[in-house]
Amino acid sequence: MIKKINLNLASEPLRNRRFYRLLFWVLIGIFLCVSCLSAFLFLSYRQRGIEAKIALAQVSKKIQAAQKERNEFNRQIQRVSRKNKEKFDFINIIILKKSFSWVDFFSRLEKALPASSYILTFSPLEAGERRIDLRFKVVSASLNTLLELIRNLNASNFKNITVKNEAKEAGVIISEISLSYERTG
Repeated sequence: MIKKINLNLASEPLRNRRFYRLLFWVLIGIFLCVSCLSAFLFLSYRQRGIEAKIALAQVSKKIQAAQKERNEFNRQIQRVSRKNKEKFDFINIIILKKSFSWVDFFSRLEKALPASSYILTFSPLEAGERRIDLRFKVVSASLNTLLELIRNLNASNFKNITVKNEAKEAGVIISEISLSYERTG
């Protein structure tokens, strides 16, 4: 007959079992704490990520609005520059070439202008090296003063003198006059 041998290598098996159970529950507790902390961090950073995406979308909309506004301003600048380009080019060409004698032109215009009249606006229309067409508004005290100005302009070699329109305001006559001036000599 064979006798069974029960081998228990632990000197105190009950005490060892308690230690391993305690170790197991401590590890479970640590795992649960780490899991809870991880879940909390995940949720809080997820919320921050959502808020960041919303803020990024708002900034993107503002950038797009600013780009549209900038493009509209650029279009307006281009329209204005195209509109005035011919005038600016004309004036720049005259200034660069220095072929047109502005001193002579303005001195003749000043001599033709009666003492009680003055120029309100002045705009050159087109010119060449020796000729300029222009339009200006003049304020005259009376109709006789305006007629005197026209006679003086004719006498000073101004050509194609045309009174475009007249308006009487505050006791004075405001007239728009266009003319041509050709330099002699």
